[in-house]
Amino acid sequence: MTGQPMRADDPMSRSGARWCPEHDRWECAAKKPDHHASAVRGMAMCRHHVGKELDLARTQGEANLLAWSSEAASRSSAAALDPGQVVMDQLRVAVLRADIYGELLRIQVAGEDVDGLVGATYAVGREGTRVETGERVRGLAALEAEWRDRVVRFAKAAHDMGIAERVVELEQQRAELVTGAFLAAIDALGLVPGERSRAIEVFLDRLGGSTVAGEVVA
Repeated sequence: MTGQPMRADDPMSRSGARWCPEHDRWECAAKKPDHHASAVRGMAMCRHHVGKELDLARTQGEANLLAWSSEAASRSSAAALDPGQVVMDQLRVAVLRADIYGELLRIQVAGEDVDGLVGATYAVGREGTRVETGERVRGLAALEAEWRDRVVRFAKAAHDMGIAERVVELEQQRAELVTGAFLAAIDALGLVPGERSRAIEVFLDRLGGSTVAGEVVA
């Protein structure tokens, strides 16, 4: 226990969760005696009392925290975001990134560079030697799968938050059009590999998060 009080500007203060000074964390607000389970981030309850699937609860909680943080950082109430809008924004980014990684994977497979798709896994043997234990997906294949999964997760969250299915579909289609236009522009410019790599790196960087374009594009 650190004994540090919660920060006054912590967006979790709006969640309804209970701050526990004993454990220095946000805990479930369920009215149960001696209940100290950690609250799902952005939600008032723990995984057992949140009343929905854990993946959905985490997604909605993430959207809540992003929206509350945006409101706190904004000087204008007009710029404040609601959780539903945040989920839709994240869905759009997930579609864009998944499609870009999918295109890079297609190029890699076309070049028959299979080493970037599946790699061996190893463990240390009894005599200290390296022993191959199996295989796992890596590189672009893993990245595309990760972001495809996020697309499904955010689409489901949007639906469960009451956003019309048609609206979700239109948002995904718009994101796909942006990706298609970006890739078509790169092809039309006839960029050399290094320039193409830089263009994709900048595109991914503007979408947020870390980029790996310089590592995966030859």
